[in-house]
Amino acid sequence: MTTRRYLEAARATRRRWDSRYAEGETPWDTQITPPEVEAFWRSGRLSPHGVALDLGCGPGTNVRYLARLGLTALGVEIAAAPLRLAQRRLAYEPPVARARAGFVCADVCALPFHALGACYVLDVGCLHSLPPEDRPWYTQSLLANLAPGGYYQLYAFDQVDAPDAMFSSQEPPARGPRGMALGEAARLFTPALEIVEEVIARPERRPCRWYLLRKP
Repeated sequence: MTTRRYLEAARATRRRWDSRYAEGETPWDTQITPPEVEAFWRSGRLSPHGVALDLGCGPGTNVRYLARLGLTALGVEIAAAPLRLAQRRLAYEPPVARARAGFVCADVCALPFHALGACYVLDVGCLHSLPPEDRPWYTQSLLANLAPGGYYQLYAFDQVDAPDAMFSSQEPPARGPRGMALGEAARLFTPALEIVEEVIARPERRPCRWYLLRKP
């Protein structure tokens, strides 16, 4: 993608999400951290120290949760409206958690940092919304910032029918995100990451999965 096309696509994405927040069309904003994320941290796979990234963080619910655990939590979001809401909600957190949390307005496919050394990266519903041709760029940005031994936890809808893959950079029909094809996580992330778990989740609007991957 040329620089001009990339910038135009990023601006269109930002306007789309800002519009949805302005209209109050935000069913994902439950203000509840998913039980699967809480279960990961109870598992003891990692101690809650170091840097955590939340890609497509929206209003920052999970960023605040990770900061309360003791992590330096950084949320990345392309749209300004959810980040303004995230900052307002962050003001109600205890001072220690506020100091550990931060937000960046950026494209997850072109993160504005490199070699961040994050021990944990979370994505709840961001990757499955990206056009297929942008997903390798997302993968590269993620891999460049995940530390060896670090974990990547992903929630994504399944791709329910093949035509979704044909929409490229255009918004798909009102059925929602494109979703991820079976085996797509392996194609995108292995062998750089190993798949630790792939769990079929309780469906909401569509069949969905939780993936847990680790960088050797």
